[in-house]
Amino acid sequence: MRQGPLDLARVEGVLLDMDGTLVDSDGTVERAWSAWAREYGLDVETVLTAAHGHPAVRVVRSLLPGLGEEAAKAAAQRQYELEYADASDVTAAAGARDLLAALDRMGLAWAVVTTSDDRLAKQRLHAAGIDPPVLVTLDDVGAAKPDPEGYLRAAALLDIAPSACLVVEDSPPGLAAGRAAGMPTAALRGLDGDLRLPGLGRLAHLLERSRVRPWWRDAVGYQVYLPSFADADGDGWGDLAGVCSHLDHLTRLGVEVLWLTPFFRSPMRDHGYDVADYHAVDPSFGGEAALDELLTQAHRRGMRVIGDLVVNHTSDAHPWFTAAASSRTDPHREHYIWRDPAPDGGPPNNWLSHFGGPAWTFSPATGQYYLHLFRPEQPDLNWRDPALAAEIDTVLEYWFERGLDGFRIDTAAYLVKDADLRDNPSLPAGQVLPARGVTMDWRRQDHRHDIHQPDVHAVHERWRRIADRHGAFLVGEVYELDPHALARFVEDERLHSSFWFGLVETGWDAERIAAMLEAATTASSRLSWVQGNHDRSRAVTRFGGGEPGRRRSLALHVLMALLPGTFWLFQGEELGLGDGHVPAERTVDPLGAAEPGESRDVVRTPMPWRPGPGLGFTTGRPWLPDGGRGEPDTVAVQADDPASHLNTLSRLLATRRRLAHLLAATDDVSRIALDAPVVAYRRGGLWAVANLRDTPVADVELPAAAVFDTDDPAVGLDRPRAGRVRLAPYQALVLAAR
Repeated sequence: MRQGPLDLARVEGVLLDMDGTLVDSDGTVERAWSAWAREYGLDVETVLTAAHGHPAVRVVRSLLPGLGEEAAKAAAQRQYELEYADASDVTAAAGARDLLAALDRMGLAWAVVTTSDDRLAKQRLHAAGIDPPVLVTLDDVGAAKPDPEGYLRAAALLDIAPSACLVVEDSPPGLAAGRAAGMPTAALRGLDGDLRLPGLGRLAHLLERSRVRPWWRDAVGYQVYLPSFADADGDGWGDLAGVCSHLDHLTRLGVEVLWLTPFFRSPMRDHGYDVADYHAVDPSFGGEAALDELLTQAHRRGMRVIGDLVVNHTSDAHPWFTAAASSRTDPHREHYIWRDPAPDGGPPNNWLSHFGGPAWTFSPATGQYYLHLFRPEQPDLNWRDPALAAEIDTVLEYWFERGLDGFRIDTAAYLVKDADLRDNPSLPAGQVLPARGVTMDWRRQDHRHDIHQPDVHAVHERWRRIADRHGAFLVGEVYELDPHALARFVEDERLHSSFWFGLVETGWDAERIAAMLEAATTASSRLSWVQGNHDRSRAVTRFGGGEPGRRRSLALHVLMALLPGTFWLFQGEELGLGDGHVPAERTVDPLGAAEPGESRDVVRTPMPWRPGPGLGFTTGRPWLPDGGRGEPDTVAVQADDPASHLNTLSRLLATRRRLAHLLAATDDVSRIALDAPVVAYRRGGLWAVANLRDTPVADVELPAAAVFDTDDPAVGLDRPRAGRVRLAPYQALVLAAR
């Protein structure tokens, strides 16, 4: 069994290093050691490298081994005197106040443990405005870091078992001291601890999230379409090592749940959605070791990872199907749906494949047809077979024990079919379903019998019992646009959540979108909110393309950010990407081959990471072209622009994180009428306000101070804006009550 994420809910006390962790004093420390190095005729860089995380006397002994004991103590004292004389730029570290406020809200004890002496520690903490309840300095212990004595002493003073204390450090000696004390560790500066932190604000959020049950509530999810995210080995095909190499991008963005599209062994006729072995990682994605490393590194960042469970069908290369197709009496025969031909020798009924033509293919070896709602190479499983249900139970158990934190359930409402396989009625002449991602012939049927059968809920309830034993998360792909009908899939002990695709299946219609959102907010507090995925045109394109499309999508993200449930991004959405361009000769999507206007290749083009050949996705020839992306579309270029789509969305999610305790207080969301034609929602002490119109809205009286503004990077929790404002087209704000 692999280790899952560090269970922060078990933490009862937080033990913080001072310099470089809780207090930003790097400038002072470096100036003092640099001056000391020059006084003693030593290389400054060598001294600075040796000094980090160690007490002064130990550094002196390592650098000047010829000094006697008293001379070494005098040299160390000289270094302290240089530090005593300079506290000019000592401040609290970034995120320190958020962390201490969160600890106070949670009632968690904390202490500071430092290799500085008492005088220097108190001077620095006072300058930073920090007054710890417990302070352990060099004067309190016989041995400093990496000896564990200081951390053990702090735990004893707090009366907390060492195993329930979390050590937060920015140096290898400090992390070694925490580990030696038997304590979990959180590391800054890219060092490896049980947690790897980009800053203290992230720790504050993770600690508070750990007190929220279930863990997916109000989390930020991110979909990785594996073939197109990042290629680590240069073969032009995305892989798990590529994902691992970009985890820090996702952490900075604020991602808490990572959804990986299928990584199981597959012949890739449908790019992984045709599974040949549910217990193996496909070599093209890097194999078993690559997944293990990704899980380890994601969990160290406090990130959960879910897979993609494709069990409506398998590949025809799956051993179950090859055995089932060999004989009518094979034990695996009932795992699939087989029927004799109709009296005319044709298919057993009129059901259609999503990808065109009948949903039945004749198997000459046994003289029967088998069902496939997708490609002929993707035979449907028979969920009325108890043996099949038991097999899939073992798949869930295996991956949860392996370290996955849950699954997105592919075609979650398709699994069970009408027991009598009755024909679907045709829709009246001229009427078609509004669904996309299917052929026009499929849209002309009323799909009463092939999908969305009520018996499917029993399957979901069965999985829920397994998932709950492992603390795992199940989110369904249920193409039910009526949110109140969708809510039935997540009520009681069914799926934990399900995607609502209202914003995925619509173009830009401000009034309709506002009405749809209002209906969805009343349906359930357990929905997953999403604007796009690997099967549909990107939101920016559907909402008008270019700058208007980006602004409209961002405004909806602001409204989504307050809704209870789970907030999801599809890869590239953080960059404001629209659909890519794929020449006809480079198309690979089987749906596009059957219905060219429905090709999904345009949303699956490679992720653009940085300028240059391959845009940082690959050093080889990408499996799909880059879509016509340019340098402004890349992560690297947008990261340097404070007003970029990437940084604006990152600011939104950072604001949401810092105020997550206000969201956790209630799931109740209400539409608010302001004295202006804007869309506004309130949840607890937060408001989301958006102008979805094509024209400005003047003189909007804000009911609380704005702490996020899509159009002004300067607005934030530390620089709120109050009073009356003018909102440009598609400008959106987050407001917070003081």
